[in-house]
Amino acid sequence: MSDKNDKFTMFLEEKLMPAAIKLSEQRHLKAIRDGIMSAIPLTIIGGISLILASPPVDPALTKPTNFFNQLLLAWYNWSQAYKTAILTPYNMTMAIMSLFVAFAIGYSLAKHYEEEYGTDPLSNGVIAGVVFLLVAAPSEGGMIPATYLDAKGLFTAMIVGLVTVEITKFLIEKEITIRMPDGVPPAVSASFSALIPMVINVILFYIINLILIETMGKNIPEAIMTILTPALKGADTLGFILITTLMAHLLWFAGIHGSSIVSTITDPIYMTHIMANAAAKMAGTAMPFIYTRSFWSCIVRPGGSGATLGLTLLLLRSRSSQLRTIGKVSILPGLFNINEPIIFGLPVVLNPILAIPFIAVPVINATIGYFVVNLGLIGRAYIEVPWTTPAIIGLPLSTMDWRAFILVILIILIDMLIYYPFFKSYEKVLLEQEKVEEVAAVI
Repeated sequence: MSDKNDKFTMFLEEKLMPAAIKLSEQRHLKAIRDGIMSAIPLTIIGGISLILASPPVDPALTKPTNFFNQLLLAWYNWSQAYKTAILTPYNMTMAIMSLFVAFAIGYSLAKHYEEEYGTDPLSNGVIAGVVFLLVAAPSEGGMIPATYLDAKGLFTAMIVGLVTVEITKFLIEKEITIRMPDGVPPAVSASFSALIPMVINVILFYIINLILIETMGKNIPEAIMTILTPALKGADTLGFILITTLMAHLLWFAGIHGSSIVSTITDPIYMTHIMANAAAKMAGTAMPFIYTRSFWSCIVRPGGSGATLGLTLLLLRSRSSQLRTIGKVSILPGLFNINEPIIFGLPVVLNPILAIPFIAVPVINATIGYFVVNLGLIGRAYIEVPWTTPAIIGLPLSTMDWRAFILVILIILIDMLIYYPFFKSYEKVLLEQEKVEEVAAVI
């Protein structure tokens, strides 16, 4: 058994670890991840606006028979009376999120190249934003259409943010820029240096957009969504969820921040899915996606990677003083999905006893959660909540469905049952060690 564990650990360290680290540090993926992460506060603002505009009550089915129902109905009437004003923050954040993402990705990638090539992050962010608006929301009669400024334009924003910076870098390498004399303020110099790259980027993308409209009847965002729609549907399957879950937790077992590495793949998907669900909720249509950041944080891994909140609760009642201490230290951060004290304090890393539940429990949670949501037993998430929100609060808030609270409680109880035999086995090992240490101390 030990030989098998050693071989598995060696495989992770020699094969999986280098590839995972290389993937997480790839500059374009990192720019996408950083750009999307910078836009998350805007999704939270938009989510608060949606919560206020969408009270969880049906006036046709709810009667003002008690104070709670009266409160909900008053909330509903208020939201209907001021719906336009309440939704303005949503319309100025989530509904045009792709514009901010294009700017942020352009800024992030240009910052990566800044020291070596002299790409100005702010100028490149502006170029990416201008080009994205040109291809995704060209003015019609003095009005800017917002059709492709939401989730439908997100992948266009990513492509524009990356490609415009690469074009700018190429022009700088070939010295096809305007150079100002020494002594000119840096801000002025940067604006002139960005002039030729902006002109070339605008012309290039505008011509491509016109060609696509002429030949396919679709602009760039429409064409990209046509190509990516099958892939997006595939990213919402149980198979894809299980693959990303396994990858993240195998890396964690090897001592690598698996969630951070997997997020280079999943963050764009989470953002696309939550924005699409929010738009569907606004339109009164069925929400299309299950796999969101809330699904990941609150269902797959309550308490953090490995879904260790259940394990932490077990530690609090352990007969081992070491495990009880770790449980006491870990319970508060664990409630907020921060579990480094558990992962490195027990430790879970390279621990053959706890590795099995640490990897298996999130897989089981994901499977349960997928079928529960897919069957409509709880609603789909359409509101972004911070990943540090306790799961018992975060999932009900993100779905605006009280049944989500029950699901989280059931999942934590199931996690405790699965962890229990492994916890007891590890506890036995530590109790024996503590007895040996006590005897040695007496001698």
